[in-house]
Amino acid sequence: MVVAYGIASFAVLQIAEPAMHGLHLEEWVLTAVLVLLGLGFPVAVALAWAFDVGPGGIERTPPLPRPEAAAREVTTPAAPAPRAVPAVAVLPFADLSPEQDQAYFCDGIAEELLDALCCVSGMRVVPRSSSFQFKGRDVDSREIGRALGATTLLEGSVRKAGSRVRVAARLVDATEGLELWSQRFDRELTDVFAVQEEIARALVKAMEIRPSSTEEERLGKVGASRATRSAEAYEHYLRGRHHLMAHGDRQIGLARESFRRAVELDPSFAHAHAGLADADVMILQWNFDLEHPEQVRAEALGASGEAIRLRPDLAEAHLARANILTVMGQAEEGDREFRTAAELNPGWGDACYFHGRALAVAGRLDEAVAVYEEAARRNPDDFASLALLVNVHERRGDTAAARDAARRAEEAVQRRLRIDPSDERALYMGAIGDLLYGDRARGIARAERVVASGRGDFATLYNLACFYVRLGDKDRALQLLDRAVGSGRGSRKWMQSDADLEALRSDPRFQAILARVRS
Repeated sequence: MVVAYGIASFAVLQIAEPAMHGLHLEEWVLTAVLVLLGLGFPVAVALAWAFDVGPGGIERTPPLPRPEAAAREVTTPAAPAPRAVPAVAVLPFADLSPEQDQAYFCDGIAEELLDALCCVSGMRVVPRSSSFQFKGRDVDSREIGRALGATTLLEGSVRKAGSRVRVAARLVDATEGLELWSQRFDRELTDVFAVQEEIARALVKAMEIRPSSTEEERLGKVGASRATRSAEAYEHYLRGRHHLMAHGDRQIGLARESFRRAVELDPSFAHAHAGLADADVMILQWNFDLEHPEQVRAEALGASGEAIRLRPDLAEAHLARANILTVMGQAEEGDREFRTAAELNPGWGDACYFHGRALAVAGRLDEAVAVYEEAARRNPDDFASLALLVNVHERRGDTAAARDAARRAEEAVQRRLRIDPSDERALYMGAIGDLLYGDRARGIARAERVVASGRGDFATLYNLACFYVRLGDKDRALQLLDRAVGSGRGSRKWMQSDADLEALRSDPRFQAILARVRS
């Protein structure tokens, strides 16, 4: 501004002097021009200090930062915005086989991929319970992504005929609906094992995730398909898992038979041994075989031990071992196995869920809180862990923590019901939370909806009984509990420690029902 003012003043004087002589003006006029130019100089400098010429025209100059503020700006750069963790959902593969009888095989491949991806950090894997609800449904990929909170979807199809299998897979950007990668594999059944690993690696690469050397190794080892060279044993294993997920007396029996057959075909198949132990544990926990509990217990113990001997790094084997040891009352040994299973697969929430149940039954409430929280961290959609966490906080006398857990459980329940409005487990668990800390009218409506469905399985009847105890309808609660125990199932230890049944403890009718529980 000083330089510009000097140049402008010089130009004014160069014009003023000849103009004054040409107009025959007095000498004092030139003197006046010099005085005015001198007086204008400090004014121009002051205005230049106060204002700037910016994109919006003449603007007020912003104040300078204080010295200490400037120092902070130099020494403490702004932290970059945290990058959102990508989430992938593995959808059930479609069965394109001629006979349409390969559902177990399609689901098995998808589950294998899901298990493998859980071992890779840097992304969140949507659990099976959520992603598999879209099986057989024609829904836009962007809608699925919004419902599951997923950024990427893995979907595909399987066509199996004799010893040949065709697997088609593709990755889809769930926000834009654009295809990221696709490939078709025509192989012998024995080669399908390598296909699963190839698909998993392609997905990790497409999501721009760089797995560590340990995770790279896990990608090649995780999954039952990498644990046997027998295609027939692998098929029986997949059938067993398919039946196990369906629950029910007959389904658990079929699962047990399938796992046994897989073990016969390949005695070194660690996953099949672990699956057999899982089936046996469910038989024991739900009292499916009241005539031969000792034989079932021995088989579960032996199968889980053999699975660990064959594959010490197999998380499923350690979880099966933990569950059978807990059933047998060996809490300390079971606790170690639970922790080992959780450490071996950091992305797997099941180990934490079952560990939390065992700790709650044992009365180790503070530890149960930590483990249930870890289960919810690994799987934010696990409304069951959060619902059970409410129960534990109540037993601890922490109403504020129970209320917060109920709020988070309700959020997970609502996400679940948006995917499957008829999910009865979400309905009755959400009903209990509503009754305690939420919308009481909505809770009653949810419970009545489940009652109207006529379901008579133990878990549904038991949890409805818990709801009606909380509602204050003891007679209806006892009727439902009597029907539940009448199925021959139930755990005396769980019923004795369940805070939901506290109001029935002194009722002789409850004690009579409890006396009928076999274990």
